[in-house]
Amino acid sequence: MGNPGERFLSTRHNVGFDVVTALAASRAVTLRKALLRPVIWSGPGRQTLVMPLTYMNRSGRVLPWLMRRTGAVAEDILVVTDNMDLAPGVIRLKRGGTSRSHNGIASVIDAVGPGFYRLYIGIGRPEGATVVDHVLAVPDRAEREAIDDAIARAVVAIDMLLDTSPADVMNAVNRRR
Repeated sequence: MGNPGERFLSTRHNVGFDVVTALAASRAVTLRKALLRPVIWSGPGRQTLVMPLTYMNRSGRVLPWLMRRTGAVAEDILVVTDNMDLAPGVIRLKRGGTSRSHNGIASVIDAVGPGFYRLYIGIGRPEGATVVDHVLAVPDRAEREAIDDAIARAVVAIDMLLDTSPADVMNAVNRRR
């Protein structure tokens, strides 16, 4: 998940888009705008990469169309997004649960129910800034390096999901570093 437009490039709130972009590049996959739909995607396949062009808090709106188009069910969906409860650079994979006040996750839950997978990329809590200012800001250099490392590990984790059980990937990804 992320927010569309140049204004939001490289912000903490767009780490989900950063992961999808890195994953597409690692596979030499082209992402394109779907005709008459608010989504950039790779088209249907074994793994369909998607970046909703709705804002973060409305990310779930594209899922009913996408699920009809690909035949996916909620348990097939992996949402990649930021998480302020994790330190910058930490990643966590989990299935199900609540939104924990993340409006983008709440939108996905409203669209498909809670049974989808989530890959969280830590962005840390704001210090001296509002939540909105924090998530919509570009991280400093040290934080960016930690987040970029997390993005690389997220790409590896997503690749692992193709051939490894989600439980085994969770055990590998969620270990304390």
